[in-house]
Amino acid sequence: MSRNLQLQSSEATPVILFKTPHPSPSADPYQHAFSKSASSSSNSAEKYQPHFIPVLQETYHLSEIVKIIEEGPDQWEGVIVTSRRGMEGWVKGVQTYLEGTGKEKEREVAWNQLPLFSVGHASTEHLAAANIPLSFKPRPVPEMESNPPKSAGPLSELVLRTLPRRSTDASEARYGPYLFLCGDKSLDEMPTALRNEGRTVNEVVVYATSARHDFRQGLRRLETPIRHKGWLAFFSPSSAAIVMPQIKQDHGRWDGWRVFAIGETTKKYLEEEAKMEVHAVADRPDADGTFEAIVQAGR
Repeated sequence: MSRNLQLQSSEATPVILFKTPHPSPSADPYQHAFSKSASSSSNSAEKYQPHFIPVLQETYHLSEIVKIIEEGPDQWEGVIVTSRRGMEGWVKGVQTYLEGTGKEKEREVAWNQLPLFSVGHASTEHLAAANIPLSFKPRPVPEMESNPPKSAGPLSELVLRTLPRRSTDASEARYGPYLFLCGDKSLDEMPTALRNEGRTVNEVVVYATSARHDFRQGLRRLETPIRHKGWLAFFSPSSAAIVMPQIKQDHGRWDGWRVFAIGETTKKYLEEEAKMEVHAVADRPDADGTFEAIVQAGR
């Protein structure tokens, strides 16, 4: 995508993605997914033009997770991550640990013996590609490879039906605590669901999000090149909470635009808190799922 955000075709439906793009446009999965709209393989006669507007900036908090990594994996039942940022926090924590005294103990740990539970493929793909030793990579449970959970609800169900890692009695299931890597604005839906079933969850904040100072300028720059209505695509409740007040203050500029949510949690926020109608939700929380949901809803 052109960095000046110019609309490439007057016939293309604009899709404003409120997320940070990949540093290299050619490597961005969302740019790649929406480029299919110009080909016959897309099964859609309509063309779409994505525009990225970064909304959030992240600050990583690693002291607590580094201490946990240093103590080792033995006490934990599994690792739970509900966002790519959470997994990025884990990888950064491991790297920080290994840069210190942890390098000498690299072969002594076995975090790869712990099951990993996460939403979609983004977190597991980031972990697989991370430049850290395999012994620091919790292993995704088999079900995640073929049919990963799409939101916190199904992920909770997967955790609950997974057998304990170890037990002193074959007839008695004993679960250790779960290590839940989260952000400062993460919702408590999943920890609450697990605790209601008697599980112990230790929430560790590994990142915090805040609004980018240039968000409003990015939105205003789109007003001139975009001349007809399209889609507003949201990827988290925290980013939606920043965007929606500005959208509503723009004197009807965005009236008639359709709204996309990456998953049920974001959809719930948009409907219940922002009072917005959601027209499409991704079946899979990734680039292809986003593209397919918008194409289907646009028919």
